[in-house]
Amino acid sequence: MNEHLLPGERPVGREDLAVVAPFEPGSVFKVVTVSAALETTRLTPDTIINCGGGVTTLFGRVIHDSHPYGALSMADVLAKSSNIGAIHIGQVVGPQNLYDYIKRFGFGHRTGIELPAEAPGLVRPLRRWQPTSIGSVPMGHEISVTSLQLAQLGSVIANGGYLVHPHLVAWEQAPGGPKQVIAYNAPEQRVLRPATVMTMRMLMHRVLMPGGTAQRLHVAGYSIAGKTGTAQIFDFAHHVYTHRYNASFMGFGPVQNPAVIVVVTISGTTGEAGFGASAAGPVFEKVMSTALRRAGVVRDVPEDIEELLAKEKAASRGKDDASEDVDVAALSDPLTEDEMKAARGEPEGAEAAENVDPNAPKVPDFVGKTVKDVMQEAAAGGIEVDLLGSGLARTQQPAAGALLAPGEHIRVVFAR
Repeated sequence: MNEHLLPGERPVGREDLAVVAPFEPGSVFKVVTVSAALETTRLTPDTIINCGGGVTTLFGRVIHDSHPYGALSMADVLAKSSNIGAIHIGQVVGPQNLYDYIKRFGFGHRTGIELPAEAPGLVRPLRRWQPTSIGSVPMGHEISVTSLQLAQLGSVIANGGYLVHPHLVAWEQAPGGPKQVIAYNAPEQRVLRPATVMTMRMLMHRVLMPGGTAQRLHVAGYSIAGKTGTAQIFDFAHHVYTHRYNASFMGFGPVQNPAVIVVVTISGTTGEAGFGASAAGPVFEKVMSTALRRAGVVRDVPEDIEELLAKEKAASRGKDDASEDVDVAALSDPLTEDEMKAARGEPEGAEAAENVDPNAPKVPDFVGKTVKDVMQEAAAGGIEVDLLGSGLARTQQPAAGALLAPGEHIRVVFAR
């Protein structure tokens, strides 16, 4: 908290981009598509998906894969990140089922982490999907998410299929005193069946195996499951997708007993070196390795197997990783400026984006008020608030005037 900020001023340049900056995720979102397929269709990891030799047509638009795959198993569609394969899987799942699972994973709503200015991201209502949306959404376009929401996505699979909301504080400890573990509510919302969880862990592990988009990534001593993502950045000034990317890698480990999840997103990358595995992957390796060691997580890969894996990874460094879906971002209508404002939680974009009920109550303006005044006004309106600090209200999230989603809390930060 910066006590020198004026009321309502945003700390530009000091924001936590993983929390406040939504973006189109690209191929990392295929985890949702395949999970929904396992839950709602008869598709299995071994089901053969026709990838058309790298070319297909959707409602008159020609789509090319980065590699000319003829037919792939659904497992390989995820491992190799085939765009055409993801489109065909999405068509089998259908818009309604895909939309339902996107919402089940928590997208379109804030996670509730104890940080100011969290962005909700944006999921277009089904009534605003175009015919080609069933091609774009399965690949992570026409949707806006934060890196924190991607971590929440991965944590569903890491936590046995339950939606677990992130928190900042694990324990409290006074100087010289005992450690007091914070008891948060146990997760109650099941998103995936146990069988789906185990299958998705296996499929995401294959992403880092030979032939996968992240075959070069290696965290010594640990098995890792993950997914790459590379999405073109849209230029609102010129109304075109650029050749600059948001490169991501989301992963957790160890695979069968996950203890740590890491998401890395790098914005503005270019060229093949700017793809998810190449740009975000090395950062992921370092962060995950350090986090696992510091957490004291026991290694799950025996030394003899580790030596073989290290040799395989070294040999693969001379090979190209499979490319991401960087050629078909414009398959459908990109998110509008109003929708991106809504994705960031800005009130002027909320109604235009139709991300919440237009009849929902509007967030009051608490900035400049005392703790007592805020509590009284919130109680009178039946609104839940989370209060941090003391003195006068300096910032609040959501901002005044935003439409309040059911069950959503308003976080108000005070300073003297």
